[in-house]
Amino acid sequence: MAMTDSTEELSILETLDHLLDRGVVIAGEAVVSIGDVDLLYLGLNIVLANVDAIIRTSQPKQIK
Repeated sequence: MAMTDSTEELSILETLDHLLDRGVVIAGEAVVSIGDVDLLYLGLNIVLANVDAIIRTSQPKQIK
């Protein structure tokens, strides 16, 4: 059974929605060097989440 384009788009949208609801961190680095001499180091950390997820995880949990 072949998947249709709408099914593929729906699963991609569901996956993206799940990632944004939970939040995701993308980390990477790159080094530019010439002749074994490091000239430039780039470090990158990106947080992707919806605002509700950030507020929900930043608030301390209250114990009743």
